Amino acid sequence: MSTTTDAPGSYGLPVAQDRSTTSSDDLAVRTEGLTKVYSGHTVVDGVALALPAGSVSGFVGPNGAGKTTTIRMLLGLVRPTSGSGSVLGEPLSHPAHYLPRVGAMIEGPAFTPALSGRDNLLVLARAGRLPTSRVPHVLERVGLGDRGGDPFRSFSLGMKQRLGIAAALLPQPKLLVLDEPTNGLDPAGIAQMRELIASFRDEGMTVFVSSHLLSEVEQVADHLVMIRGGGLVFQGPVEDLVRSHPPRLVLRPEQSGDVSLVDDIVAALDWPSTVTADGEVVVELALSSSDDDAYLRAAEVNRRAHAAGVVLTRLEVRRPTLEEAFFELTGTGSGDVR
Repeated sequence: MSTTTDAPGSYGLPVAQDRSTTSSDDLAVRTEGLTKVYSGHTVVDGVALALPAGSVSGFVGPNGAGKTTTIRMLLGLVRPTSGSGSVLGEPLSHPAHYLPRVGAMIEGPAFTPALSGRDNLLVLARAGRLPTSRVPHVLERVGLGDRGGDPFRSFSLGMKQRLGIAAALLPQPKLLVLDEPTNGLDPAGIAQMRELIASFRDEGMTVFVSSHLLSEVEQVADHLVMIRGGGLVFQGPVEDLVRSHPPRLVLRPEQSGDVSLVDDIVAALDWPSTVTADGEVVVELALSSSDDDAYLRAAEVNRRAHAAGVVLTRLEVRRPTLEEAFFELTGTGSGDVR
């Protein structure tokens, strides 16, 4: 069962916590009160993470929200001002105990341009005292098996991102942390990256992926963490966020002159509605409404419209998309939340 609480920095917005049915053993990452203050400015404010093992957890929020600082604290690159937690069952205060089982790509991959992709990975493997025999495998794993001998400077942006993920896979991680892996990619590259991330989950790996593109997160993530102004806005399964907003009926008559008549039909049923600028009537149902109830209401509207001689070319039951739910929570208004 999920409960809803207000967390520090959450602007009074609902923060879903899923801990009553999720034991610590089921969590790849758990934090309590994770906070980072720089020169009196709170960058991360009391964040309590609970990332399910074996899932893809999307980490979203505008630039400057505290995503990268949070990731750096999890990776032992930045020491928290306060708070506690664990990663892969080991205390956050002792990153050396869990980092050998963590792979990460943050702020884009950095490689030597003149070296081949393969040689760059060999250098990293030797520096990290990792088996060099892993290099051919990880190149194949990210789709660069036939390009590993090419110099890094000849790689496209998508290939560079995939080589960065290959480097993160060298230690055979249980937890893979990716910071904006689709940044700058074209639509084809984004689709390939999405498939790659989903395949890691299918192999039992936990993936924590940050992004400012909500549409991409929605298509790959099972679990969602939303952060804004350093505070947690929402945490939980993606469908929980969408279902925390009421379903709507969207009605469009064939004849634009019938819009007011459709609105009157809805008003006679005592259902609140709005008429959009493009000639649709949108009925917002109660939050407690089930999809079955919404369909019954749609059928009732359809019967009454037919009786009034109105043909509906659109009769749809829909819930907000992830983007729309995010905007309603935070007041932002773009699919790019930077």
